[in-house]
Amino acid sequence: MIVAKTPTRRHWELFKVYKRWAAKQMEPEEFLKHWAVSYEELAELCGRSKSTVAHWFSKGEHHREPSEADKRRLAEIHALWNQFENEPVHLREIWERKRSRRRSE
Repeated sequence: MIVAKTPTRRHWELFKVYKRWAAKQMEPEEFLKHWAVSYEELAELCGRSKSTVAHWFSKGEHHREPSEADKRRLAEIHALWNQFENEPVHLREIWERKRSRRRSE
């Protein structure tokens, strides 16, 4: 049974940090400067088709602009992946052990 928890002051502080990040946007070109992903992987990250992503990078009449939601998602993924890279190894190990325990229950 899940017991609802009351958010602490730290939870609310983290939410404020998230809100600042959620308001940010990142152009696909900028995302690709930081992360070596294919158009297919970029499409998966944004929940778009590979064709749509290809149109973001095309020139001329077939060019499409990514939506604000796409740009926000790229900014969020960038922040999340950066956070993961900077997370101390011992915390990752604890998180992995917890995940393994939940799977075996």
